[in-house]
Amino acid sequence: MTEAPDKTKSFPWKAAAVAAALIVPAVLTILFWRTTPTVGRWGDSPQKTELAPSHPAPAAATPAGTDPKKIYDENCAVCHGADLQGSGTVPALARPNWPFRENPDLLLKIIHEGKGLTMPGFRGRLSNQQIEALIHYLQETNRKP
Repeated sequence: MTEAPDKTKSFPWKAAAVAAALIVPAVLTILFWRTTPTVGRWGDSPQKTELAPSHPAPAAATPAGTDPKKIYDENCAVCHGADLQGSGTVPALARPNWPFRENPDLLLKIIHEGKGLTMPGFRGRLSNQQIEALIHYLQETNRKP
């Protein structure tokens, strides 16, 4: 006579599924806690930020804390690379087919709000002046042959 399999020794699939359902969102929340923009109450939309591309700040007259190369090095280089060449999953920020050449407002929106799971928003982490200086730096970098 054969013995019936002991069900108490089998892997507890239900417990593992419940644990995964609780742990995965908690870990993602911890990882991305400070990378999402704060807009106030639930349902509020962020304020539209205007970019003034017609009068970019000259390099010699940039206010304190708006050195674009330093802003890039401290906030962007870790993902996009010190040479702006990106990686396999992160796009290059110096390229001949620069998609923001004609539309810097889209670049402004991405920097403020982030994009996808890998690009965090910098609203509240960088001032509007710092973001405008960074956009000017990226636009100038992509104008060079």
